[in-house]
Amino acid sequence: MTEAIIELKDLCKTFYAGFRRKRVDAVRGVSLKVEPGEIFGLIGPNGAGKTTTIKMLTGLIRPTSGTMKLMGYDGFDRRCSQRLGYLPEVSYYYESLTAFEILDFYAKLYGIQKDRQKTVDYWLERVNMSHARNKRLGQFSKGMQQRIGLAQALIGDPELVILDEPQSGLDPIGRRDVADIIRECQKKGKTIFFSSHILPDVERLCDRVGVIRNGQMEVVGTLHELLSSEKNIEIVLRGKAEPAFIERLKGDADVSFSQKDDSLSITLGPKAAAGLSDLLSAAIGQGLVVEHVMERGADLEALFTKKG
Repeated sequence: MTEAIIELKDLCKTFYAGFRRKRVDAVRGVSLKVEPGEIFGLIGPNGAGKTTTIKMLTGLIRPTSGTMKLMGYDGFDRRCSQRLGYLPEVSYYYESLTAFEILDFYAKLYGIQKDRQKTVDYWLERVNMSHARNKRLGQFSKGMQQRIGLAQALIGDPELVILDEPQSGLDPIGRRDVADIIRECQKKGKTIFFSSHILPDVERLCDRVGVIRNGQMEVVGTLHELLSSEKNIEIVLRGKAEPAFIERLKGDADVSFSQKDDSLSITLGPKAAAGLSDLLSAAIGQGLVVEHVMERGADLEALFTKKG
């Protein structure tokens, strides 16, 4: 069995902020595994613990407790550095350097000697920044900086790519370009772990998703697994429902309904959906006509905004 490229178990990070040293539990017992070759998306509201988790993965901060394995090493081992590409949420560059100079600098850090200029020019072209090759970074827009940031994360041909909000500041064309590059990386056998607030991109790209809230990982799974568990079933019945049938509906907290004239509209939540057959049999048994039955799966936004 292939060893997970990222394995977290009960990972915690506590900060003490301000003059009074107020305790802040930024990450509380996060556990997950990411397999080689996966695209894994980490989503959650602002302040949920996404960036703190990523900073622990990249060795920028140390966990307070729990265990972490990265590419087979316990904790963050320096031997991971040359095999890891990282794009932070907010990138800080030497503004006096040009696009070529900053990528050349990172290429040197990765130990690239042979054909270094060719490699830099390739990535400038790949992120559609060749036109700004000799332009200083201080003149770049947020989107242009983000493209350069993606290039620096990938220029060393890393095995694992960690991206914190890679689509931030990009227009729709830029988002599409980033998505294409992420897919290309996966085809080359790389593993991509990224956080994002742009849910449609997460849905299109990710093999699996983790939802983190208040520092805790609520759910982890494929989109099919997560969204199937949130599906609703809508039913429309025609006819006069007997009082006992209405009472049955009222007795289930996972069922909602409304009546209008001789029509009864019912919505079964995920738990109540298992009783669909019995409910329809009871309806038909008292002479109601089934006009409409439709399954509606939740989308990622509903899962994202769901209050636990």
